[in-house]
Amino acid sequence: MKPTSNDLAFIDFVKQECERVGIKCVLKNVKSVRLSENSNARCSGYFDSENKELVVSMKRPDSLSILVHEYCHLTQWEEQIPLWKKADFSLARIDEWLCGKEIRNIKKHLAIARDLELDNEKRSAKTIRKWKLSINVKEYIQKANSYIHFYNYIYYTRRWSKPKNTPYTNKQIQALMSDRFNMRYDMLPTKIHNAFVAAKI
Repeated sequence: MKPTSNDLAFIDFVKQECERVGIKCVLKNVKSVRLSENSNARCSGYFDSENKELVVSMKRPDSLSILVHEYCHLTQWEEQIPLWKKADFSLARIDEWLCGKEIRNIKKHLAIARDLELDNEKRSAKTIRKWKLSINVKEYIQKANSYIHFYNYIYYTRRWSKPKNTPYTNKQIQALMSDRFNMRYDMLPTKIHNAFVAAKI
């Protein structure tokens, strides 16, 4: 779908915001990017405050949604919200754990990362509405809820999802999600767990 004038204005705005706060904005014409230098896991995009870069793979139908999501992480970092400070430590522990290192209290670290994502997805939905972007907000929130619950599911699999098989691109998983941020996020309901397993996420 061709981007609207609002979409293009938002993309320019993100580039300007990145420049303003000293973040390198890398919008790549690829379908996925590596999650980090130390990991072979691939993802659709990320915001890295340590290396000062915001990276999004733009050769995908949901690239604008990914850009909104990663930009909202930038706002969390700039505002230095308490969750961001906590997650800085926890995300590093999760990376180590996914690479095979034994980490104490991994469930707590996953919960902090999940809660950071919940805050971020709420910001993202507000941003979509504010800019009147060509993104279906209700559908976005369903996808967001599946991603938030994915952090509960990682505890059982100890692996990241593959770029071609993510919880937020799976229609069966999405159908189980609310189109509002009104779910219970501190646990993984059995039917959602089973849907993740069936989808081989």
